[in-house]
Amino acid sequence: MAEATGKTILVVDDEPDIREFLKVALIDGGFNVITAENGFKALEALRKHRPDLISLDLIMPEKSGVVFYRDLIKNKDWSEIPIIIVTGQANDEVGKADLRELTMSGPGIYLEKPVKPQKYIAAIKQILGI
Repeated sequence: MAEATGKTILVVDDEPDIREFLKVALIDGGFNVITAENGFKALEALRKHRPDLISLDLIMPEKSGVVFYRDLIKNKDWSEIPIIIVTGQANDEVGKADLRELTMSGPGIYLEKPVKPQKYIAAIKQILGI
């Protein structure tokens, strides 16, 4: 178990196995974790607890990562929360345009699935300055 950082990460991903995988990696990295399976649930989670960083999938049913991000930046209190994009669609036609929009307008860091836990934790620590 890594030293506790005291930081909370919101993991937003529609795939339960990936959500759990990222959650375990973060807990092992010393982070507190909140999870959500889509953009709607992520907004509910944000209303309850402001995380230090959001780990965001792009393509999700009901409310995609891009639509969630657009809602996020409209809220003054949430717009400053750093985001890391974790996606398996960075190079397909659906995901490519969404990823380009997000990396050009806000979060510039993304990781492609499958992601290695060490690389994921290192990227989050870099973003948070840990």
